[in-house]
Amino acid sequence: MHKLFVKTRNVKNFIGLMNNLIDKSNEVPKMGLIYGDPGLGKTQTAVWWATNNDAVYVRAQNKMTCRWLLEKIVYELGESPSRKMADLIEQCITHLRLKPQIIIIDEVDYLINRHRIVETLRDLHDLTGVPIVLIGMQEAKTKLGKYRHLYDRISEIIEFKPFSKDDLDVIVEELSEIKITDEAKEIFFEKTNRFRQVIKGISLLENLAKTNGLNKIDVKQVKGLTIEK
Repeated sequence: MHKLFVKTRNVKNFIGLMNNLIDKSNEVPKMGLIYGDPGLGKTQTAVWWATNNDAVYVRAQNKMTCRWLLEKIVYELGESPSRKMADLIEQCITHLRLKPQIIIIDEVDYLINRHRIVETLRDLHDLTGVPIVLIGMQEAKTKLGKYRHLYDRISEIIEFKPFSKDDLDVIVEELSEIKITDEAKEIFFEKTNRFRQVIKGISLLENLAKTNGLNKIDVKQVKGLTIEK
């Protein structure tokens, strides 16, 4: 499989959101929200963008505390986290004022019910002026709406949507090292609707072609393909 990053419609919308936040004046809130069902490439896109744009990427985890989150942010900023909570916050603020970097918090659903964390993210945004982007599941938009002080600062929102036929076609064409006929792709697309499924499917077809000495994949091979959800 080719090691490429495919720019689907969702990816292009992600890039547009980031550019819009960067271009906003200092008087306009610079928080963003990206939400959608699992398996559509939100995390892959966020990591790719953060890596290529010197952004801070942090993945939230179950039972994460405010201290834990701040320690991860400080670590990703390239510093050694302080022991005291107040010092951790000051570390973040001081660093981001001197060297502004976009902060991306993935899996924000783990944090939504923790009021202290939500307010801390709002403080980081207000006191540094750096864009903060939150990434979550389909319900994240509704749940964050309960925090009016935070939600009012979210000036850019996009939803990651299921892949279109054009998206799937581009993914297959750019990633697959084996030719898949147009007729086979039609059946393949009926079996896959999430990024993880598409990747698994391509890998299975490539292995099948290699094992059987095939130079292309046709309808017969795809019909017999089983892809786990």
